[in-house]
Amino acid sequence: MGADFVSTARGGEYTFHGPGQIVGYPLLDLGRTSPAMGIRDYICRMQKTLEIHLREAHGLDPIPSHHTGVFLDAHTKIASIGVQVRHRLTTHGFAINITREPEPWFDQVVACGLDGVKAGSIESATNKEIRVEDEIPGLVSHFGRMYEREMVPLDLSGDGPVTTEIKVMEQIGRDAGDWKSSPM
Repeated sequence: MGADFVSTARGGEYTFHGPGQIVGYPLLDLGRTSPAMGIRDYICRMQKTLEIHLREAHGLDPIPSHHTGVFLDAHTKIASIGVQVRHRLTTHGFAINITREPEPWFDQVVACGLDGVKAGSIESATNKEIRVEDEIPGLVSHFGRMYEREMVPLDLSGDGPVTTEIKVMEQIGRDAGDWKSSPM
């Protein structure tokens, strides 16, 4: 297909991560929130963040679902959530489809184990061209409000271990070259 399958220790089943999405992996210590935040509350806030962004930025009204994630209708999932919490520390997170680009990739798997559910995107739902980079500021702002945190840009000007690792990963991405636009 042109994509790798990677096994992870997060909630959920198969999903896809690639161009056309925003993938957020918040790293929080739930025991250090005030008051301490439970896992269910953490996941509910994440889902609400995505729903509020879709409503306020695009006029889209997600529907309630007994499945985790964000649905535009009973058969169209626009965002997935899969987290792991160990010792009150969160890893993994969410992916929201911005452009149409992820949709054919999702057609190759039964995403999140939900047979009969297809991937949607903001671009498909609004029938407007949407750029991933234009969505980030609003999504970050909604995240900060929902989790009651001040959001500040990461300073990458230094040479500390986190900055160095981020620069290495960005270079690996550039070296990998262009992404295949659709499977097969």
